[in-house]
Amino acid sequence: MAENADAPVHASRDQLRAMAHPLRMQIVERVGRRGTARAADLASDLGIPANSISYHLRILARGGVLKEAPEAARDRRDRVWRLRQHSFQHAPGNSDTDGTGTDDSDYSAASGAVSLAAFDWMRSAWAEEIARRADRQDDADDSDDRGRGLMFASTLRLSPGQAQDFFEHIARILQEYNRLNRDAQGTDLPGDPDSDGSATDYRVMFALVGDPPSPPRADGQDPPVESRHDHA
Repeated sequence: MAENADAPVHASRDQLRAMAHPLRMQIVERVGRRGTARAADLASDLGIPANSISYHLRILARGGVLKEAPEAARDRRDRVWRLRQHSFQHAPGNSDTDGTGTDDSDYSAASGAVSLAAFDWMRSAWAEEIARRADRQDDADDSDDRGRGLMFASTLRLSPGQAQDFFEHIARILQEYNRLNRDAQGTDLPGDPDSDGSATDYRVMFALVGDPPSPPRADGQDPPVESRHDHA
């Protein structure tokens, strides 16, 4: 598989299948940010037992997501891992990224499984934020220096072209901020040089999903659109 840090490399079906688990998504993200990592490093980062981390590392390695980095090992028994490629973007539905003639339904199913894992990854973080918010209300000494969680949810009335423009605009902003405090390979830079002081981690998810058409009202008028806003 070609490895090119300057251009996105589409993920294969097997890679997507291997990553379709919230914890394995966290492991992939953390290995990428560290550059190289051992099971013990990841266990410390994520608060997960090292033997559990090792199990998921093996699955990611078999799926072609990770590879060993012997050049970073202390000795022959030291197992160090790095990402096999810089990008794991999903390929278009009609692409055969494995070169095996895999039909589109298999690839789409794997892509969908990763997406659902991402939603679960974000849901767990938001549940923790709600719990922290309740603790802050009960604790007069609010010493939690992490940034407060923010959420915005609404509906938009757009044409398909406007929706695509909106998505690309938000994607450019996310890419801009994703480069802060990281090198060209996505590895965290010591000292967070692009921030005023130390930075903290934020989970970010952006989704744009078209609703099915609403049934027409008996009076012939369009149904009202309700906007929902939740800021924490």
